[in-house]
Amino acid sequence: MLTTVASTVLLQALHHEGNQEAWRQFCARYEPMLLGFARRSGLREQDARDVVQSTLLSFVEGLRDGRYDPERGRLRSWLQGVAFNKIREARRQLARREVQVADGTGSTAFMNRIPDDRELTDIFEEEWERGIMADCLREVRRQVRDKTFEAFRLYVMQNWPAQKVAEHLGISRDVVYSNKQRVSSRLRKLARELADIW
Repeated sequence: MLTTVASTVLLQALHHEGNQEAWRQFCARYEPMLLGFARRSGLREQDARDVVQSTLLSFVEGLRDGRYDPERGRLRSWLQGVAFNKIREARRQLARREVQVADGTGSTAFMNRIPDDRELTDIFEEEWERGIMADCLREVRRQVRDKTFEAFRLYVMQNWPAQKVAEHLGISRDVVYSNKQRVSSRLRKLARELADIW
C-alpha cells in the first residue's frame, strides 16, 4: 500500500497554519529536491540552503494567500517558478557582494558556474525525478524484506558484483538477480503512481 501523501492532500493540509505535520511532510518531500537544484544552479551551500527555505516559505505563503490555484497549473511548475525567482534574487545579491575576478575569458569565475535558464529547467526536472525516485525507494524498502532490498542496494546502487553480494548476504547469485528484478519492477510501478501525485 502506498503511504506517500498526494500533493493535493498535502496542500489542503498546509492551508492551516498550525498544521506542523503537513509542514514537516512538505519539507521532507521537497527540501532535498530543491537543495539539489539550488546547489547545481551554482550557489554555495549556505546560499543554497537560504534559497530553499525562502522558496518553501514563499510557496506556502502564496498557497495560503490564494496565489496558487491547482486548476491553473501544476504544483511542479509553480514551485519551479518560485525557486527560479529565489535563485535569481540570490544571484543578484551575490553578484553585488562578491569580488569578481576575471579568469581570462572576459567573464568572471562566478558567472561561469551559473547555468542558463534552459539548463536550470533541465536541472529542476532531473532533481524532481530524483525526488520521486527517493520516495519510491523508501516505499519499496518498506514493502520488501530487508535482505531483498539490501541485495538490490548493493548490486544496483553500489555496483557490487553479483557474486560479492551473494557471498556477503549468504544467498545465491540467482537470488541476487531475482531480488534485483523484484525491486526494479516495484520501483517502476511506484514511479508511475507517484509521478501523478508527487
